[in-house]
Amino acid sequence: MIRPAKLVLATATATILAVAAGLVAPAPAEAAPPRRGFDLDDAVERIEAIESVLVAAETAANEETEETEEELAKRVVTGQLMLVDHDVEHAAIVFLDVLENHPGSLAASQALYFLGEALVLLEMDRWAIECFSGNLVDNSEDGRRFHQRSMANMLDLAVPRREQGFARKPGLSATPEVRARLEAIGMKVEVAPPEGKVDEAMILRVALAVEAIAPEERELQLRYAYGRWLYFQAKHEAAIASLDSVSPFDVPMSAGGPGARWRVRAAYFAATAALAMGEIDEALARFESMTVATPINERDKRIVELAWLARARIHHDLDETDRAVQAYRRISRDSPFFSEAMYETAWTLLRAGNYDRALQALDLLLVYDPDGPIVPEIKQLRGKVKIQMRDWQAAEGEFLALRREFDELSKRLGRQLEAKADAAHYFSAVAAEDMQHFSLGAVMPVEAVPVADTLPRAVQTVELANEVGEVEQMLFETRALLARMEEAAKARERARLFTDLGAHLSSLDSVDLEIIALEEKLLARARGGVSGAGLTDIEAQRRVLRERVDNPLGDGNSRDDVTGGLRERAEELHQLDLTVQALRAQLIATERYYEETRKDQRIDPEGFLNQATELRDEVAELEGAVAVLEADVERTQTALRFADPWAEAQRQAVDEYAAFLDRAFAAIMKARADSGAQKIWARASSLRARVVEGRERLDNAAGRRLRRAIQILREERVNLDRYKVELGDKKAEARTLVGEVMQASYRDVVGELANLVTRSEVGLLDVAWAIQEVEAEEIRRLETTRDRDMRELDRVLEQALEDE
Repeated sequence: MIRPAKLVLATATATILAVAAGLVAPAPAEAAPPRRGFDLDDAVERIEAIESVLVAAETAANEETEETEEELAKRVVTGQLMLVDHDVEHAAIVFLDVLENHPGSLAASQALYFLGEALVLLEMDRWAIECFSGNLVDNSEDGRRFHQRSMANMLDLAVPRREQGFARKPGLSATPEVRARLEAIGMKVEVAPPEGKVDEAMILRVALAVEAIAPEERELQLRYAYGRWLYFQAKHEAAIASLDSVSPFDVPMSAGGPGARWRVRAAYFAATAALAMGEIDEALARFESMTVATPINERDKRIVELAWLARARIHHDLDETDRAVQAYRRISRDSPFFSEAMYETAWTLLRAGNYDRALQALDLLLVYDPDGPIVPEIKQLRGKVKIQMRDWQAAEGEFLALRREFDELSKRLGRQLEAKADAAHYFSAVAAEDMQHFSLGAVMPVEAVPVADTLPRAVQTVELANEVGEVEQMLFETRALLARMEEAAKARERARLFTDLGAHLSSLDSVDLEIIALEEKLLARARGGVSGAGLTDIEAQRRVLRERVDNPLGDGNSRDDVTGGLRERAEELHQLDLTVQALRAQLIATERYYEETRKDQRIDPEGFLNQATELRDEVAELEGAVAVLEADVERTQTALRFADPWAEAQRQAVDEYAAFLDRAFAAIMKARADSGAQKIWARASSLRARVVEGRERLDNAAGRRLRRAIQILREERVNLDRYKVELGDKKAEARTLVGEVMQASYRDVVGELANLVTRSEVGLLDVAWAIQEVEAEEIRRLETTRDRDMRELDRVLEQALEDE
């Protein structure tokens, strides 16, 4: 068992004093013993190497944290490369760091603009507008370089781009019949431009600033952005003039070169502007010039496909069926616009009376997208087409199948709705359990989800729940990250927070052990020239203290073993999380089993819902508790990483061991003087003093760097605490709102299904009326034929009588 450090040191000191009094004098100088394999020249070389390490650490600790303009410029370039690689978050951090910590530098002007670009990609539009506005009032040389690009971004933000996939949403078709049918089922087909967050007065000032720049002096990005803005302002002639300066109408498109990024987009807007002005031939020619392009960029490919759709729709409106169908067929199956193209193709063929081909197009669309939001419309349309084909039996079969399908689903949902007469609290619990991943399928049967997807209110509510969940998760992760950063900032060895300073601190630890090893060899060399009974006790005490250096915690654990217990706890928490997830799965399975066997159950539906609501809330609380515990483990791991109790204990053991070696060497030198060894020892001892001082310097250097960071951490802690309170209130409101809207949407889905059943029955009536109309037409035809024959017969009889 290892004795306490003070007792060991006291015993060692007493032993050294006793040994020093009883040492045997060394042999005469001429009979000096050999150096036992340890050369003082080697020791000098090792000390010089150690000194070089110390000098490097001292230099790093004394360096000022201010970076040169060249270094700041390199950091801005690094951020730009991150933007190119789509590493937007890290790029924004780089630019923000330059702005916050070096606001007066030349690089700050560039960082301000590029931060705005990064924020646009992160959809933080208001902050991005502030950055671009700040650049526009920056009259420095570096600031003026980005003025036109800031104007272009402001114009874009005034009419922001639509979300991904917007052009593929049902209801955007320009085909009149399609728009009429979509309006009939309640879909919005009038598309207004999106409203941006740029103040109207501000954007007008930007527009005036653009007008003040000669057209030929405007950058291509500004020309495109200004033309796009003019288009949405319904100033089509001016828009075409600006857009044509980016992509001239009479110049063939080509890949690469100046303005390649904007060329296809500008050509599309210019063609659309011509169409809006009623210049059909010009618009058709412009779209045709686009469709010969073969861009490599995926986004430009999609724009070329939109040009093909535009050509097809124009030909449709001009009653040029074959050309329209040919244009629609240029949309390949791997295109996201294929479904839209096929649907419009069917309407075009139906309008032209080509019923067989229209039916083929609808069948292909059902195979391609069997779960699309307009599948019920496609099935209804199939029946209408067969009516036009006078295939009465097939048309009747279509509508009967539709009525059975929707009627069965409508009745099943109706029964579930009766069981969930007041299910708003239950729906709220389902949503609150995992708002980030909440979907309509969580509260509705899978078969009803496509119908529910057509209800704007239901879709918006799901988006609201998802957004609240994402914000909540982001806030939780940010608070956990901030807690880890706070633990790191409170570390006793703050230098380890920085890569460069941490490397020097680790090198000082290694140097400390190397000095100890050097002193051990010097002590062994000194012992070789003396003899005495007390040397055995000195060696025994030395080994005890050396053991504490190698095993500072006294339990035999290595440095990595210190955090082993935390890793075990993390694994246990992971298993606990899996258990909670299993409980959630069992609860969902139980609910579904109850729904399927409800008619055979004697359980009160309202009581079951209340109990399910409570269980879901409890599961959600358990998941939250596990997440908090996992965050606490990560925070503790961070604290241990930078506090490093193993290293602290070893450093204390090294200090005690070094003190012992000093006393032991001094005692031996009293019996046998060795000026060379004493000089080396003195240099080694001074190096140890410099090691201690070097650690303090590195800590002070880290403190200087952390001063601003600690202030920001304190401010952000206050902000995040406030955000958490605000989000808690908003989440409670959102939870209640989601429950109420989901219950109303449930009723709407039942009503929509009933409407589809009614429409199917109307389709059956249409079949009957069509048959009746055909029969009536046939009767009218027969009556007309009979009347004609009767008249002819009368004429013949009259003529015969006259001849007689």
